[in-house]
Amino acid sequence: MTAPARVTVLGAGILGAATAHHLARQGAHVTLIDADTRDARSTTASFACVNGSAKSDPDLCALNDRAVEEYRRIAHTLGAAAVRFTGQHFVATGPDSLRIAERRVNAACSRGYGGEILPVGTFREREPHLRLDTPPLAVAWFPADGWADPEALRAHFLTGLTMQHRKAIAISPSGSGRLQITFADGDRTDTDRVVDATGAGAADIELPVSRPPLHVTSGFVVATDTDRDLVTTVVRTPQLGIRPDGPRRALLHSHEIDRLFDHDRTTAELAAETLLDRARRMFPDAGHITPRRITRGPRPTPADGKPAVGESAILPGYYELSAHSGITLAPLLGRLLATEILTEFRDPILSPFRPDWGLSGNVTRSVDGAR
Repeated sequence: MTAPARVTVLGAGILGAATAHHLARQGAHVTLIDADTRDARSTTASFACVNGSAKSDPDLCALNDRAVEEYRRIAHTLGAAAVRFTGQHFVATGPDSLRIAERRVNAACSRGYGGEILPVGTFREREPHLRLDTPPLAVAWFPADGWADPEALRAHFLTGLTMQHRKAIAISPSGSGRLQITFADGDRTDTDRVVDATGAGAADIELPVSRPPLHVTSGFVVATDTDRDLVTTVVRTPQLGIRPDGPRRALLHSHEIDRLFDHDRTTAELAAETLLDRARRMFPDAGHITPRRITRGPRPTPADGKPAVGESAILPGYYELSAHSGITLAPLLGRLLATEILTEFRDPILSPFRPDWGLSGNVTRSVDGAR
């Protein structure tokens, strides 16, 4: 009998957790290693909107649409606490956001994902507590979208797995087709395969190959307790993204605030108060809206904006896994990559997202925008 493949997964955020889960289910001997014992920062700093409506690139649209289908396929095993398909309203209040709304609806309808421009009155009936300073020009509705609880989702994938809290600093060939991982404490271990799902931390791991550069931006969210349910769906306005986060809870996010962090123009305290002020103004009859959790974390993605999923042809057995829309993509990418590692079946949908590898005599630390 052939011994189970020994696969080491570096990074226990949502992408690494999902991959380790599927590897273990398919019979691999999995070692899961994470450098941060406190949390998975990129995962917990996500707005966690599960969607196929926000992409325009055809390859990304196909991948995200299938990822949403994956959530629906496994929703009964995840449970309502982990994922909810509430739909998403995208509110346009100016010419720029109107163009975005119309483009997204047209793209979603053309490929069968589903979307429509709603009468403003219908939106107000659905979300009666919301007040906007600027009247909407249009509201795009995407019924297939939803949201996930990153902590509940990650906990589901980590069930039954043992995690080691160590920091990997180098990966190199070890002979006999194996790889050697060197850790910060000087220890070394051999393994058959390595999945690098460390996100922004990938730049700190030395490789004998040149990995695709990462672009790291900031993610910032405020989880709140509220006196009443503010919204029943995911709602995106130019000023604020807000979604349910459980009974009498909501999650707040703004792309504008994220960009301020990228240019060192705000602090966590100021950003949180800005989001809370906007929420209180937009929901004047909601009662108290108080912060429960304030999270800032890195949002790493390959520089071309697309996920990077696959094995290095130059360093066999080493697999890269990084993606900006990690919450949406994790269940699907984790399953497809685990299957590829253990059976060598390469799903065609991943073909546009293979990393571009090159030879390197030392570590590649090209992380643009990281702070």
